[in-house]
Amino acid sequence: MKNKEWFKSFISSLIAISCGLIFGLLIMFLVVPSNALEGFSILLRGGFYRGIKSIGEVLYLSVPIMMTGLSVAFAFKCGLFNIGTPGQYIIGAFVSMFAVFNLTFIPDSIRWLFATLAGGIAGALWASIPGILKAYRNVNEVISGIMMNYIGMLIVIEGVKQYMYNSTGAESYSISKSLAVPNLGLDKIFRGSSINIGTFIAIGVCIIAYIIMNKTTYGYELKASGYNSNASKYAGMNEKKSIILSMIIAGFFAGLGGALVYLAGTGRT
Repeated sequence: MKNKEWFKSFISSLIAISCGLIFGLLIMFLVVPSNALEGFSILLRGGFYRGIKSIGEVLYLSVPIMMTGLSVAFAFKCGLFNIGTPGQYIIGAFVSMFAVFNLTFIPDSIRWLFATLAGGIAGALWASIPGILKAYRNVNEVISGIMMNYIGMLIVIEGVKQYMYNSTGAESYSISKSLAVPNLGLDKIFRGSSINIGTFIAIGVCIIAYIIMNKTTYGYELKASGYNSNASKYAGMNEKKSIILSMIIAGFFAGLGGALVYLAGTGRT
């Protein structure tokens, strides 16, 4: 039965991807008909035309997609629509950068670790607000999440101006290599790419999230409370606590993603 469900899910994914590619090709023919086929062939190759460097870049660029996707998917499995992921992501990114610049009492070699954790916690706290509103006031998490996105964006803009802006060079600060997420020799394997261990941290977090949701009683309670709060309450579960925790965990994933991306040392704040 499980194998049948897995196969059905796999086929559904393939159909969705195929429909997306076909739709993309049609759009390209409408916009740039002369170069549509060439552009589509590059799209199908997935950017791997530069060999091992491209593979490293794809793995590096997969981090924000994995973590924000996990954030949305985790909340969705709990019966919630975490549209506030962008706000949690950017808040996590800002807090992680603020931490890495200011936690000077922590050695440079491990400061990224504490900064990454700070980014995840910041995302979790930011997501807790829509979660609390949903649990106690039945405020739709979509509405509160969208509002929190704009609030987060404006806070980060002002925060960067106040704490991470170099007025002399008219640019935000960049992170030094000594403070960045380490690559542990991955740049030697994927020469010329920006890959670091953030990719494998993201994969590990995805695995942990799967285990929590599908192999633990706690995961079952989160899903049950999100889908039917009245039934879960009748069964003795604390549905308000589960809703808030679902959003907190989802926010942690988004904030962690923002931290891993901005602490990579490949760009500016």
